[in-house]
Amino acid sequence: MSARLISSVARLSSWMPLALVHSIGAMIGRLAWWHKGNARRITEINLQLCFPSMNTAERQNLAKRSLIETGKQLIECAWIWHRPQAQIVAKIREWRGLSLFEDALAENRGVIIVSPHIGNWELCSLPLSMHAPFTYFYRSPRNPAIDPLLIKWRAHLGGQPALLNAGGIRTGLRILKSGGVVGILPDQEPDFENGHFAPFFGESALTMTLLSKLANRSKAKVLMCVCERLSNASGWRVNFLDADSAVSDADTAKAVAAVNRDVERCIALCPEQYVWNYKRFKTLPDGSPRNYQTNDNS
Repeated sequence: MSARLISSVARLSSWMPLALVHSIGAMIGRLAWWHKGNARRITEINLQLCFPSMNTAERQNLAKRSLIETGKQLIECAWIWHRPQAQIVAKIREWRGLSLFEDALAENRGVIIVSPHIGNWELCSLPLSMHAPFTYFYRSPRNPAIDPLLIKWRAHLGGQPALLNAGGIRTGLRILKSGGVVGILPDQEPDFENGHFAPFFGESALTMTLLSKLANRSKAKVLMCVCERLSNASGWRVNFLDADSAVSDADTAKAVAAVNRDVERCIALCPEQYVWNYKRFKTLPDGSPRNYQTNDNS
């Protein structure tokens, strides 16, 4: 799909009521479930790995709900990227733990906001930028033509980008040391050289070390942020949670294990809203790829 077509579809979606946007997204999720393609298979494999004691019916139900919520998130992003900020803020129905963020800002030692792929992580930029300038780390999309679109749309929510490269990391560290706010997604699989294996729901997962290194070097406060989607297209609940203090531990193994524990805590808020169709366990500890082509991963 061309960047121009993506832009047109996104703008068209933003003109719709949020309830209709969610209905279309839910339909996309149901189609992914009925199609029995990659998204469903990867979701089922991940849930089997993470919840081996859950009975099959429960796992199937969670898998289907997850694909539906992922479909909602996909279309929902177009809505928040184009609607006036006041309309988006009006849809934030509840704030939990906001004082944690306000107190962290008052300490003036920098704040790292960790937002896993749950709920609408793109929306996290708005409540953060309402309180302070906010910079987020990002990876360039596979289609370079989409890159300027994403930067433009995300800027609408108040965030400023910093590439996940040496220069961007130096920028992020400088911002933190000056008391600023930096955001990072903790649950994307890193390059083998930039990760460390740690338990994630009991399964060994290659986990980024960057978050822990930033926290250790900057001495910044680390908080989790989850924008949880509410039912009936009523809006979102913004949750702030304290991170495990071990996230900044100098011992890499302890630090990345703490990162994954924090992600698990966030997922517990709304398990069906996590993006389970991402190949989170793609690399095995011996460096070989996991077989995501079959559900036989027991």
